[in-house]
Amino acid sequence: MTAPDTKDVPSALMRQTLLDQERLAAAEPGRERPPRRLLPWLDVVVLGGSTIVDRGGDVLLGVVEELRSTFTGPPPAEGGTRLLILTGAGVRARHVLGVGLDLGLPAGALAGLAATEAEQNGHLVAALLAADGVSYLPHGSVARQLPVHLAAAPAAVSTGYPPYGVHEFPTGGGRLPVHRTDAGALLLADAFGARSLTYVRDTESLAGFEGASLTTSGAAGHDGPLPVDRVVLDLLPRAKHVRSFAVVDGTERGRISEARAGRPTGFTLRAD
Repeated sequence: MTAPDTKDVPSALMRQTLLDQERLAAAEPGRERPPRRLLPWLDVVVLGGSTIVDRGGDVLLGVVEELRSTFTGPPPAEGGTRLLILTGAGVRARHVLGVGLDLGLPAGALAGLAATEAEQNGHLVAALLAADGVSYLPHGSVARQLPVHLAAAPAAVSTGYPPYGVHEFPTGGGRLPVHRTDAGALLLADAFGARSLTYVRDTESLAGFEGASLTTSGAAGHDGPLPVDRVVLDLLPRAKHVRSFAVVDGTERGRISEARAGRPTGFTLRAD
C-alpha cells in the first residue's frame, strides 16, 4: 500500500527491471541508436598468469620488450592506438583455490582470493614498464579514469579478473568461479568497444590450435581443452563490439604485434 506522501516519478522503467527484454530491445544493435565505442583506438592484451608470468624472466621479459616496442606510435588523435594490459592468475591462485575448497569456501570467496594473485601479477608487469610511464590501475580506476591515464602514457596495466567477488555464482554443480581472466578481459574489452583483443599464452596452450580459426559453435563441439575458458563461448556471441579475438604464442617474438595489426596468427575465435 502506498503512503499518502509517496511521490512517483513517471518513467519507462517504472516498476520494471533492467532484465525486461522489451525494455532492452531498443538498445540492441541494428536499432536507431547502436552502441557507441567508447575507446575505438584501444587494444587489449591479456597475459596468462601460469603460461606467461609464472614462466619467469625467460618468457615474461621478452613479452614486455615486445609490448614496449609498440609504444612509439602516434597518439589516438592522430590515428594511433593505446594499450590496456591485463594479467591473469597463476600457480599461486591454484594453490589458494585448493586450500579454499578444502575449507568449504563458497564460489564468491574463492573468486576474491584468486583475483588477488592476478592483481599481484599486474603490479609486477607494471613495474617492468614503469620507466615508460605505465602504471597499475585497480578496477575502479579503469572504469572511471582509463582515458586520462592513456592520454598521459602509452599503456596501462590492470587485472583481467572480473570484479564479481562475492557475487560470483557457482555453475555446473561446482564451487570454482567460472568467470576468470578470460571472461573478465572479454567483458572489459567489449564495454570499452576496444579495437582488438589478444590473449597471450605459451606454446603448450596452443598445441593443436596453432593457425586454426573457429566459430563459437564449432569450438563448443570440440572435445578436450581449448586455449580459452569455455565460458567465453557463451559471452562472445552476446558481445556488442568484440566479435573475434586471437590467442597467440607469447614465446614467439612478433606474434602479439601481428595480432594487434589484424594479421592472422595463432588461434582465432569468432562469434557465429
